[in-house]
Amino acid sequence: MRNIYLPPGFEWCRKAKYEVQVELACYQLNEKTKLLKGFEEKEFNDKKYAVKSGFNILEQNHWTTSPERPYIITGTMGERWPVKPSNMSAYDVNTKEIGIEPITISTKDPSNQEFMIAVHIPEGQTARILPSWAFSDDGKIDETQVMVANSIDSKVPHNGGDYVVAKHIPGQKEYWELPQEIRDTKEAAKLYSPRIINGSIMQTTYDHAQTIEEILEKYENNKLIIKK
Repeated sequence: MRNIYLPPGFEWCRKAKYEVQVELACYQLNEKTKLLKGFEEKEFNDKKYAVKSGFNILEQNHWTTSPERPYIITGTMGERWPVKPSNMSAYDVNTKEIGIEPITISTKDPSNQEFMIAVHIPEGQTARILPSWAFSDDGKIDETQVMVANSIDSKVPHNGGDYVVAKHIPGQKEYWELPQEIRDTKEAAKLYSPRIINGSIMQTTYDHAQTIEEILEKYENNKLIIKK
């Protein structure tokens, strides 16, 4: 795979090999399924579901599970966030094995992960990101889902600064090159899938470097290591 020119300060990145915990935290309520301890009742499309809510200590935002994002992942720093079933494709697990009790899973072979682009935001600077899950179906923004790099309210150190990570779209500008008014649209959020990665976990959850070859070489040299 040839390297593609990236603007100064931009790096290639790819999920590394590491372990997390996952649990099912949304299920439909009916005559046979009751509301379990730790869950709350919420309605989606005229149907009642048991969901969980929480706060991500790294990204500094509140979350609630839903039929669209029914799983909770607990990361390497204890951060928790809800994910879609499709997001589980990055992990070595059969979703049928995931129940309400947390289980430990690991990321798949890094050589099968897609490449993304990372931009470092040094401590002292901030950046605001609207991830795809911050938008409702009608395009309204849920401000509790906004992600902030180097948030002064974070209870976890940033270790030199956080990262903006987004998909690389061949033939198009990188996410961080887009004007703010375009980055803040639902269309851009869904296309690029941007997120903030706290600097304290970037080294353990992503391999990142100036070139694709550097990442591939790093993986070959650490093939059997699972980062914790």
